[in-house]
Amino acid sequence: MVHRHGRSGVGLVVLLLCALGGGTLAVPMTRAEEPAIELNSADVLRQLLEQQVGKRVKVKLLSGQDLDGKVAKVGTQAVALTELSGMEFFDATVRLDQVAAVIVRRGK
Repeated sequence: MVHRHGRSGVGLVVLLLCALGGGTLAVPMTRAEEPAIELNSADVLRQLLEQQVGKRVKVKLLSGQDLDGKVAKVGTQAVALTELSGMEFFDATVRLDQVAAVIVRRGK
């Protein structure tokens, strides 16, 4: 396509690229760097739970029971969970030596 100024369809190409690309630039989402956890540490679960204060986690106990709630406070021996799923009127205090796993939802 040749216009009267001799340029070939540059405007059309730009328009087509904008339409195909949505007209926006893709900006990668970066999340804030979370402090690294030393996996060989004896208190790795305590460190992880401390990073999750105020957030929802699922705690799997050695007994096999799951507790899903918001981390309220973490001590040297126990963690306090509030707003338990399915038991909204209850809170829990769990000994850290009874925690088999902490399951955390990844950032969006």
